[in-house]
Amino acid sequence: MSSDSDESRSVQSSRSRGRSSIKEMMNRLRSTSSVTLVDEPQLKESDFKQVEDWSAGFDRYNQLVTTQVSGNQSYPPEQFTKITNILSKTLGGRFIHGLPEAAFDFALLWCPAGSVALKDSNEPTWSWRRWEGPVNFPFDPTNSPDLRNVSREEGELFRSEILQYHIGPQASPYTMRRSKESRLRIHYPPYFHAPRGYDSTVESDTLRFTAFTISADGFDLEQLHYNDREIACTQLLDEKHQHCGVIMDYQQSIISSTEARAFEFVLVSRNLQREPASHTRRPVIPTNHPPGTPIWDGDRFVWDQEVYAYDEELFQPGPWKLLNLILIKWVGDHAERVAVARIHEDAWLQRNPQKKEIVLR
Repeated sequence: MSSDSDESRSVQSSRSRGRSSIKEMMNRLRSTSSVTLVDEPQLKESDFKQVEDWSAGFDRYNQLVTTQVSGNQSYPPEQFTKITNILSKTLGGRFIHGLPEAAFDFALLWCPAGSVALKDSNEPTWSWRRWEGPVNFPFDPTNSPDLRNVSREEGELFRSEILQYHIGPQASPYTMRRSKESRLRIHYPPYFHAPRGYDSTVESDTLRFTAFTISADGFDLEQLHYNDREIACTQLLDEKHQHCGVIMDYQQSIISSTEARAFEFVLVSRNLQREPASHTRRPVIPTNHPPGTPIWDGDRFVWDQEVYAYDEELFQPGPWKLLNLILIKWVGDHAERVAVARIHEDAWLQRNPQKKEIVLR
């Protein structure tokens, strides 16, 4: 994302150099002939009354938003409100601009599943409700059977890098009540304590937190394709034109969003990385995905292939080496979310990350 001039910064694209971008997962289907893919039944209010913890609750929330709500102009907003009220009453925690605060680290990583356009400018850029078009949650560990099968003795599946998220003005912020429920298997930074209580500023569109950042200048982009069509995933190349990460959006959308702005990558979390299990039957639930960087193929995640998130010959794989970032652009004294990205930790550290106060609207 090199600078064109002192006055204008814009994302640069890079020609394909023959890199392999899709990773095959051999023997992923135990019995291909017996796998019948059907449309997932529409989730009803009763399905949400049966959940007992936020791990199952976010799993259902993911399915609802991905398959029924986003991109569906006919879905009644009052029905979504009823369901979120059920989850709040049953499991605790509020929904803030459509995102559950209890599992906010998961929810913040929503990504476009196709083309999106502005729908409601009163919603913040960090909420999927601002946009008209389909979204999904490709890094939600509750929807990765490979990760769910990792034994609890092995520890967490997800690590947050943010001590606290705050909503509202700095003078009287509401502190997000993220859940420490053991079944979510989230590791939080030291000294994190889930706060109690409510505050009237909870409906503010201002999200405040402290995080490490790097400048996005100097990176190039390369649009990815699957089955001969563009997908909402773009390779991220460093100054040496090494494939070090991905941005979960179309190249053209990123270019349009960041043109003539100062923009940065913000570290928010990381997922446990595991090799997908072999001889695994393809699930019928469209939101289930492999544990890496999955491919959304129109109406479901691809089960036996995934994107190479980085060049594994140049960057050493590791269970916690891939970082979840938000690409932001600065507009005056606040920032706006552009996209979700992933980058290898070694490439991140080479850019000398600095801790910064982020005000996101």
